[in-house]
Amino acid sequence: MNAKRNDSSSIGDVTYGHNVLRSIIRLAAQEISGVEAVSGRGVRCYISDRTIDADVYLEVNSEVSCSDIAYKVQDNIKKSVETMTDYKMGFINVNIISVKFSKH
Repeated sequence: MNAKRNDSSSIGDVTYGHNVLRSIIRLAAQEISGVEAVSGRGVRCYISDRTIDADVYLEVNSEVSCSDIAYKVQDNIKKSVETMTDYKMGFINVNIISVKFSKH
C-alpha cells in the first residue's frame, strides 16, 4: 500500500511507500534511550487523508520509567514524520509489551 499526496501547487505527486513510513516511525522509536527494541507486532500505521495514526510495540529497559519512554517515543515519532514527510501525526499508541532486565 502506498500513501500518495497530491499538492495542486506542485508539478507532480509525491508517493510514500507504506514501508517507508513504518521505517521512519521504527527508527524514531529506536533512537530513544531505554528502548531495547521495536518488537512483537512492530509498527502499524493507518493513513487517513493528511494524518497518520500509529501503533508501536516496544521492549524497554527495566531501569527507565515506562511513561517517560512512551512520551519521548511519541514526541520523536511526531517530529521525525512531520519533518521528513508532508503528513501530520494523529494518534501514536505506544504499547510496551516487555521489559528487559539487565544481568548483574
